Amino acid sequence: MYSYRIPNDLLLNVAIGSRLKVPFNSRSCEAIVVELATTTQPLGNLKVIESLLGDYPVTNPAMISFYSEMASYWASDPYSIIKSGIPARVAAVEKLVKSNDSEFSKYKPRSSKRGEFTYLMHSPHVSAYVELAELAVNRLKRGSVLILLPDVKDVSRLEILLQALELDTPIIRLDSSLTRSERYKNYLSASVLPKVLVIGTRSALFVPANNVDSIIVGFEKSEHFYEQKHPYWNVRDSVFLRSSIDSSNVFFTGYVPSSEMAYQIENRNVKFLGQKQNIRTLAFAQERGELLPDRIVSEIRKSLGQGTVLFLAPRKGYANALLCAKCKNVALCECGGRLFLNSQNADPLCALCSNEVKNWKCSWCRGTTRYAAARGIERFYEEIGKAFPNSAIQLSNAPNILEEISPKTKIVIATAGSIPGSFDSYSSVVILEGQRFLASGTSAYEEMVYESFFEAASRVRKNGSVLVVLDPVHPVVASLSRWNPSVLVKKILRENSDAFLPPVASSAVLRVPLSEGTVLKNGILKSIKDGRLPSSSKVYLSENHARNEARILVSVPRGERKVLSNFVFELGRRRAISKKSFVSIAIDPYALLG
Repeated sequence: MYSYRIPNDLLLNVAIGSRLKVPFNSRSCEAIVVELATTTQPLGNLKVIESLLGDYPVTNPAMISFYSEMASYWASDPYSIIKSGIPARVAAVEKLVKSNDSEFSKYKPRSSKRGEFTYLMHSPHVSAYVELAELAVNRLKRGSVLILLPDVKDVSRLEILLQALELDTPIIRLDSSLTRSERYKNYLSASVLPKVLVIGTRSALFVPANNVDSIIVGFEKSEHFYEQKHPYWNVRDSVFLRSSIDSSNVFFTGYVPSSEMAYQIENRNVKFLGQKQNIRTLAFAQERGELLPDRIVSEIRKSLGQGTVLFLAPRKGYANALLCAKCKNVALCECGGRLFLNSQNADPLCALCSNEVKNWKCSWCRGTTRYAAARGIERFYEEIGKAFPNSAIQLSNAPNILEEISPKTKIVIATAGSIPGSFDSYSSVVILEGQRFLASGTSAYEEMVYESFFEAASRVRKNGSVLVVLDPVHPVVASLSRWNPSVLVKKILRENSDAFLPPVASSAVLRVPLSEGTVLKNGILKSIKDGRLPSSSKVYLSENHARNEARILVSVPRGERKVLSNFVFELGRRRAISKKSFVSIAIDPYALLG
């Protein structure tokens, strides 16, 4: 933070949150006013502000405090956080906003002393977007509302519902689908209108709206709520920080609480709201690796006579692994990467170098007969089409996610996160290859699988059936039947506790050049010995020679998170001062591996 002198001609216009141009180190830089002070002392040693950029402050005192808290929490510098929240300036937009000056008001904080935290579990047979819209409209009676959603698709779906309600409150959208001018205009409008409903992706959290009563985080478990580059912040933790500053109420929604949210619910920091439901759920174990066990086929035929059936597939593509049909060895490219198929008659492609292999032969037995393993949605399309002929089928998977389905469609096959948004009344929902969904080494992925199962099951109509290709004794079957994921979540919490993983621990992942990994790890171990980190801290080193990168994982008890944050921030600062190589720091990232 640096001090500058305000020239007399700008004294009445500069305010906290104003954007300025200032001299810094022989060049002009953009700056934000965080504090104003007057003094009678001579100011000859202070540099003078060059110009005021815009007529409106781009943030307010409460949000400046929020940026400061965020920087400390995520072991970052404030400017990196500010870049995440405040859009680039477009001068022409400011003139447009100025023409509507009579509609605007100065910043007004919420008067309540403390916000409340609630987790809302979405119900079956009802669109999650309808529930989000109803919650937002209800909270609008008390003040402004911010709705944060994982991606543009979700924002568009909810915006359509809200626009149809013809609300008196302006609905303002903030996401990457907007042009630079539209984004800046919407940001300024949301900052100065007396009451607004803002819908956006994660960066909408930084909107300095007036009198914010509620912040709604829809589908809180999504990976999209995690910033994938420095400073690696996430929405869930950050929204708690904002609520502590502006006293806003916070609502998280989803189908299955994340382990972090479950931890907060167990400790009564977050209130859980959910309806008890019973859903007809049947499980069918695979006996010989078949896609559809014999007994499930008759159930699907019965459902096809009553309406449309949704199939949830574990992956896209055709075959994500290729084997030799003779010796069953995995087919590999010359570079070492695995080969896969895009369609039945296509030439194999390498997953690493994308090389196309013509006239493939097995490198072990010289066999030429191919066996498609790890089937994807395109292969499912073929097999399901043969099992149920004369049934119109549509596929939905990224990047071609359906919003509408044809009235003639009898079967929809979708991957997780790609279920068509406008249709919520399937006669049956079939979850294919359930065990393959669950085959993962990380709890974060396992959480997302359970979320996908519940989301798909919620689309079934009343008196419909959920059919799962999985061993009937798996606890997810009973959880779906009772619409109660508590057993699944408690299992993950118990396993993470035993392994000293979040949420019982906080972790920092440091990435440095390969040659510096061992030295840095030894330095951190010495810091633990010297008492600068808790004695119970765990330190692990892994090396990626292909990337010339070393990754160091440092875990501390949850209550020592601030100590860890201060330590890694100081580590990065000292390395920068001594001109050592840059160290990438991510605290509590979405996945600790990879």
